[in-house]
Amino acid sequence: MDLTRDANFRIAQGGLQALSVAAVVADDHFKIHLNALVPAAVERLDDGKQPVRDAARQLLITLMEVSSPTIIVERAGSYAWTHKIWRVRDEFVRTVASAVGLFASTEISLQRVLLSPVLQLMNDSNQSVRDAAISCIEEMYKHMGSQSHEELQRHNLPSYMLKEINSRLDKIEPKVRSSDTAMQYKAVESRGNAGM
Repeated sequence: MDLTRDANFRIAQGGLQALSVAAVVADDHFKIHLNALVPAAVERLDDGKQPVRDAARQLLITLMEVSSPTIIVERAGSYAWTHKIWRVRDEFVRTVASAVGLFASTEISLQRVLLSPVLQLMNDSNQSVRDAAISCIEEMYKHMGSQSHEELQRHNLPSYMLKEINSRLDKIEPKVRSSDTAMQYKAVESRGNAGM
């Protein structure tokens, strides 16, 4: 873990890459270290060197693979969504957009967990963060289809924001049919209601 904090960017990058490999090899045994790894990876999203930021993003994605994308997004999000440094927010939203692309078919609840914080970042003071947020919403739409419009309506967005989002989404062809996403959401909701 100390290697990830090293001032030498090559050492920090190597430490993050080694942790990604270790997470894959150790699988379930690595989960006990999530409370230390997730904040460390989030903090490196602000590094001045892009290779270190890329390695931190890859570590977060790898942790999502060996654990649960929703759990990692929730844990990392507690640090990253409102981080005081804009680059952390920006890189985290980009990481989440990648996660949506990778895990959308297996982790339906992921998109519900992150829609609200992503929408809040559309009002961020930094343009790069706002652009990353809209790109993330576009990625969700690619994988959710028309269901994303229904989710957006639940958030009572200002009309100007909804208009901007819809104009961007109208240019995108979803990868799933509307009937597919409706069936997936009904299955997820029925499982969620069964546990209550």
